[in-house]
Amino acid sequence: MGKKIMLIDDEEDVLEFLKTALEDNGYSPLIAGNANDGLSIIREQMPDLVCLDILMPGESGISLFQKLRVDPDLKKIPVILNSGLSFSRDLKHIDYLKLEDGRTIPKPDGFIEKPVNIEKFVDLVRELTS
Repeated sequence: MGKKIMLIDDEEDVLEFLKTALEDNGYSPLIAGNANDGLSIIREQMPDLVCLDILMPGESGISLFQKLRVDPDLKKIPVILNSGLSFSRDLKHIDYLKLEDGRTIPKPDGFIEKPVNIEKFVDLVRELTS
């Protein structure tokens, strides 16, 4: 059984695409379609890495990312953020590393833009879990 990779995305086709790629490369994917379910699975399964979509209905990926970074039990889990938005163009104006109380959190361990280049994704997962 390979390392556990948590995939959280509201798009079922993206989840299936990433899940299949991970399975084909020896990983054990865990999947959730929203932040609440994802956080429950993370707490239960303690995955080796989390791949998190930014824009989801309900709780955003940014909010969940912040929760992961401040939780003493979860903050060491590497996180890849993925989005259809451009990180260099669309998201550079969002200060998601600063919390409401003024504290700052470490940046994500990686970024993947949609549509996902599967080779780059698997390479990044391999790099962050080795």
